[in-house]
Parts: sequence; structure tokens; C-alpha cells
Amino acid sequence: MSTIKIYTCHHKASAFLSSNLIEPIHVGKALNLNDIGCMGDNTGDNISYKNPFYCELTAHYWVWKNAQPTDFVGFMHYRRHLNFSDNQSMAEDNWGVINAEELDASYENECGLTTEQITATLEDCDLILPKKWSVTQAGNRSNYSHYMRSEYLHIEHYDEALKIIASDYPEYVSAAEKFNAASDGYYTNMFVMRHDLFDRYSKWLFDISQKLESKISFNNFNSQEKRVIGHISERLLNIFILRELEINPDLKIKEVQRTFIKKETFNGKLAPVYPKGSIPVVICFDDNYAISGAALINSLLKNSQDELNYDIIVLENKISTINKSRLFKLVAEKNNFSLRFFDVNTFTELNDVHVRGHFTAATYARLFIPRLLKDYSKVIFIDADTVVEHDIAELYEIELGTNLVAAVRDIVMEGFVKFGAMSTSSFGIMPAKQYLHKVLAMNKPEKYFQAGIIVFNIDQMNKEDTYQQLMAEMKSGQYWFLDQDIMNKVFYDRVHDLPLEWNVYHGNGNTDDFFPNLVFSTYSQFLRARMKPKMIHFAGENKPWNTSRVDFFDNFAKNIADTPWQYQLYQNLAGQTLGSTNAVTSGAPALLLQTRIKRRLMPMVDRFAPTGSPRRNSLIKYYYIVRRKILG
Repeated sequence: MSTIKIYTCHHKASAFLSSNLIEPIHVGKALNLNDIGCMGDNTGDNISYKNPFYCELTAHYWVWKNAQPTDFVGFMHYRRHLNFSDNQSMAEDNWGVINAEELDASYENECGLTTEQITATLEDCDLILPKKWSVTQAGNRSNYSHYMRSEYLHIEHYDEALKIIASDYPEYVSAAEKFNAASDGYYTNMFVMRHDLFDRYSKWLFDISQKLESKISFNNFNSQEKRVIGHISERLLNIFILRELEINPDLKIKEVQRTFIKKETFNGKLAPVYPKGSIPVVICFDDNYAISGAALINSLLKNSQDELNYDIIVLENKISTINKSRLFKLVAEKNNFSLRFFDVNTFTELNDVHVRGHFTAATYARLFIPRLLKDYSKVIFIDADTVVEHDIAELYEIELGTNLVAAVRDIVMEGFVKFGAMSTSSFGIMPAKQYLHKVLAMNKPEKYFQAGIIVFNIDQMNKEDTYQQLMAEMKSGQYWFLDQDIMNKVFYDRVHDLPLEWNVYHGNGNTDDFFPNLVFSTYSQFLRARMKPKMIHFAGENKPWNTSRVDFFDNFAKNIADTPWQYQLYQNLAGQTLGSTNAVTSGAPALLLQTRIKRRLMPMVDRFAPTGSPRRNSLIKYYYIVRRKILG
């Protein structure tokens, strides 16, 4: 039986085909600091950095130079595939493509993208190509005129490639002339061919491509125009095939239809980096929180054990390349630390989620942990606005049994229940206690946990398909505290309680205003936890990278010292932002404006409507009604 390997080219996280004959490969990986759940084209002998110009050819080159040879080798794209089914009469659009809604099992079966069907199609065959497409469909008379008239393409570049063929490979001239004059051809750089053909084609293709680089230049080209080598290679494939047919008229070629996936989805996963002794930690932040994420990662480094491996995954939302590079440098000298980035925008389910205030759609990213990291046993999630003062490995050793998570109870919510704070959600405006009972189905409000640090029991979640439950709740309504409420509802009474030391609030600058009014036993535990915290949570609007007038500022600052962000911290505290020329020249850094306003107004509000009073609850209720009218 012949060995077969077909590579699908992916430039971002996307849906993978399930056949073991098909291998996804991350093209242009050298230029992308994110992990998309598959191998990259940037190892060994590679041209990965040329992806903006060579397109999928960087994967082609990597396979040619590095992959274990197979009898057949081929390439498809992340949204474009070959139809290996027996039905080659499916409806096509004007571009000769079968349009499919999304990549799922039904699509794979219908289009023959299965191990059995691919193997059967390659029997008694040398080469599989997409069915020829006629350029007359685009209003052109020939393949040459199609290139000349196409947007973003420059005919002088193709002419230079033809000159190289005439000079260095004159035996290909007649094939080139035949293709240029024809009105149809094999487009989209997809094929499956015998390995000897592939090797011969690759040598010829990349020799011409390299020589072409010295013949062309970019004149203020946009990104589409720069893809010149990729576009020309589509034509070179046709010329190569025509030449092979001149040499061997009996070459066995099968033409099949092409497909296109309309809806982009993701079905991949991130595999553990280390085989054992690993502590997986997930963090989520964007560029605005890069300074905070750096402090947290640095604190993890400082409180780690050399004999353990730490597998850090950042679910990122548009973190700049420079900040990613800086974060990589933080862990560069630690052989037992791995750092990866994954784009949260890959999860298309986040497009329609409810957000409010400073929260963004990325807030919901932790709901996807059971799916993205399903090959792990347990995973620790920790908010980016935190630092640790203890080895996080202690949490990983906790026996969770059939509990779904381990977390710290939320003493702020305990206060909301005690003081009768009013919740606002799509389920109505109601006191916190009623909200927990009615909406979250929590008969024991004291079980509500804070999501700043969570140990996910992935093994148990896999058994119960907890991920689907989380998704169902995410789509069911607009919750008060967004994904934190969703997790409390789904995980209710399946939570291993962690000591308060593992989620110590910094107090947001008002430690003495709220917490002393809690039940004394809770307040006492809060004070004890603050004496020797294992994790400090800078929850609230007053962050230590903007003001030093918050508790535990020094714990944050020490983790920024001697990092590229220390200068940003100095500027922030001086009343500057990066690039600003307006500095506060005297006085201590101020708290945020909304905090100062709140402190001025609250004494009057407290006198008029004391906490927990009917008047206070009515005031809050009407506040939210007016707020919703204004903000929507």
C-alpha cells in the first residue's frame, strides 16, 4: 500500500481535517509568534520568513527539505480542499468552486476527505489536480491575458519568470507558450503527486523562484501585490505538468473538483509541551495589560521550582509583536519555562457575547479552556491583574476528585448579598441574593467563587462534556458578572474551596470602606490572608501600574523592576503615558477620576440611603434603569 501525506496550509488558527493522511502546517510561522495548534514551517531548512511573498510555497519548501518522504505528497489550503469523492458533479460557482458552509464531519464525508476515499482515489494514479478552470469566466481570453489584467498582478514579473525559463530551461518553452495561449489551467496551487514528480518539480520551481528574486522589486506594493512568487508559481505548476506530459504522454492524471469553506471555525487544540512534571498556567490579556501580564509571569518565574516544568499559555487579544518578544525574553533563560500565545479571536462564538464597562469579549476566553486544552489533566487559570508570592505548583497538586474546579470564595459577592446590592442582567434588576437563587440556581450563595484564580479539572470536564454546558449558558442570556456568573452556575456545588490567601484583594484603594462591614469572621479571614498572601489580585479600576496609592503596590513594582516595562511604570506614575509630553510635576499619583468622584458622592448617598435600606435598593434599581436607557 502506498504511503500518502497531504499538507493543509494555515496562516492562522482554523479548522483541521480529521484524516490521518492530512497534516496541518502553520505557514509563515517565523513571522507569527502565536501557536495555532499545529507544526510550523520554521524549523530545519526553511524559507518561512518569505511567506508574505511565497504564500503556501513556504510549506511546500519545508516539506521538500525536511519531511519524511512518502509515496505521494500533496497540498491543500485551510479553507480550500480537493473533492476526493466519487461525485464530481457538485454545483460550482463562477470560479469553479464547490461552496460548503463549514468544515464538519458531514462535509468531510460528502467531499471524500477521508482516509479511505483519498487512498482509493490515488489508486492507479500519478497525479491529482484540481479540475481546470477557464479564465473566460473572469472575462479573459488566455492565461497570459488573465495575469496581465488581474488586480494586484504585474505582467513584467511573470515576463521575467518566462525569460528565466527560456534562458535556463529552454526545453520548457513550448509548454510555457502552450499554457499562456490556453484559456484554462490548474489554479490555486493544490495537488497530490508521486514523490519523484514532487522532487523534480520542487527543484525546478525553487530554482526559478530564487533567480526571479534578483529580477524583480517592489515599488510601494501593498500586501496583495507582494505575493508575486505565490501567484507566478500557480502558472509554473501548469508549465511543469505540460512538460511532463511531453516527456511521458501516459502520465496518469485525475482531475477533481475544488471546495471552499464559507464559515471560518476552529476545531483544534493545544497539546502539552512537556510529557510530565508540567504545571500548565493560562493567562488572558491584551496590549493594555501587557505590563500587568509581565509582572505576573515574572512573579511565576521568581516563585518556581527548577525541577518542575511550567507550561504558560497566554490567550491574547491583539498583543503587539514587541510586547510578545519582550515576554519571550523574560522566560528565555529558564529551560523549564515554555511560553505560548493563542489568539482569543479564533473563537468565533465571542462575536456576539454580552459585554459591559471595561470588560471585553476576551473576558469569556476562560470558558474555552476545557476545549482548547482537552489533552491536559488539570489547568490553572489566573487573571492578568495579579502577582503570585508562592509557587503555583501547590495548586496543581490538589486532589479535585469529581469537583470541576478549585477556587476561592468571593467575599465581595458575600458583601453584595449582605448589603442588598442590586444586580442588573437580561434576567431583570434584583437584589444580589435573589439573583444568585433565581438566575444562577445557587441555593447556597456563600458558594459563589471569584474567578481570578481557578484550577480546572479537565479530565472530569471531558467526561461530562462541561464545555457544551458552558457554551449553552453563554448563549442563554446577559449575566451580571459575565463569564464568572456562568461558571458559578455550571460549576455550582462542584468547587474545591481554596484558602483566601490564594486570591487576596488589594482593596482597590478603599480597603477600609467595604471589607470591615462584612461578617466579622470573613473580615478576620481577609485580614489574616493579607498578612501572607499567595496571590494578590489588583481587581478594580485602580491598578498599581497607574497609581502607587493602592495596597501591595511594592509587590507589583518588584516584579516590573529590571524589565522593559519599568520605564513605562515610571512614566505612568509621573502622570505620563508613553509618548506624552505632559507630566505631573508635583504631588503623589492620583487615583482614577471615577474613584475620586465616587468618594465625594458616597458619603451623601450613604446618609440619604444607607446600605441595605429599601431606599438604597430603589436608588440602585432606578440608576440601572436610567443607565440602560442611556447606554443601551
